[in-house]
Amino acid sequence: MRSICFAFWLLLNFRSFVITKAEEPANLGSNCENTTQQTLSSAYQTNLDRILTWIPSDAATSIGYNHTTIGTNSSVYGLYDCGGDLAGFFCQFCVSTAVREAPQLCSNRVSAVVWNDYCVIRYSNEDFFGKALTYPTWHTVGTKNISNTTEIQIGEAFVRSLIRKATNETNQLYYKEGFNLSATESRYAVVQCTRDLTNEGCRQCLEVMLTEVPKCCEQHIPWTVWSGSCLIRYDDHMFYLLNTQQPSAPAPNAQGESELVFFINNYYLLIY
Repeated sequence: MRSICFAFWLLLNFRSFVITKAEEPANLGSNCENTTQQTLSSAYQTNLDRILTWIPSDAATSIGYNHTTIGTNSSVYGLYDCGGDLAGFFCQFCVSTAVREAPQLCSNRVSAVVWNDYCVIRYSNEDFFGKALTYPTWHTVGTKNISNTTEIQIGEAFVRSLIRKATNETNQLYYKEGFNLSATESRYAVVQCTRDLTNEGCRQCLEVMLTEVPKCCEQHIPWTVWSGSCLIRYDDHMFYLLNTQQPSAPAPNAQGESELVFFINNYYLLIY
């Protein structure tokens, strides 16, 4: 019992140090939804500040997703989603970065979408819940070139299978998986939608993203395409977390003591 209490004491005292050392989630892109810069009313700015405070606070104890509306006049609609990999403190860490970036990337705008590596936040003066945003789209590509058309077709079919699993088979609006392309090469992918969408809305959004791939990305590894509501990421290395990499409950070790394992981005913190 003393070992467990000491472990949590260490975690509380060293948590800020670990966060500082961990690499912050990289910004993938932002969209101010074609709104122009303007002086926000004091009522709207107050509600927006409350939304941006609510997002990381709620994310600390949530399942990795939530949305809310703040204010009856000059209402602000807000949402965050960490997909299927992050929840609790780990989700909070990701969305906190996006919350800091949003006012800079979309200053004096009533609406914004900010995607980071593992999460997205979105807010607006209009009710967007349940409505897929498929334009504009963004993409990034890696430096490795792919010229084999069969490999490209296999990759596209694989991503389509993940879309089907995310929207029809699991209803999670998220799916991650890998496959062996050959004896020496593997491919990995994630498809993700914000969880305010229906299965059908998610499927349609991801299908639109997939139609963008031949225009920008299919001859490269890795690649990512995304909009304000959904994302597809494809790579030749495992970029996502496995379930076994999630924070684990105390488990007895060989000496009968307890060990806590925490994973923060690329850092492991082991406490005995």
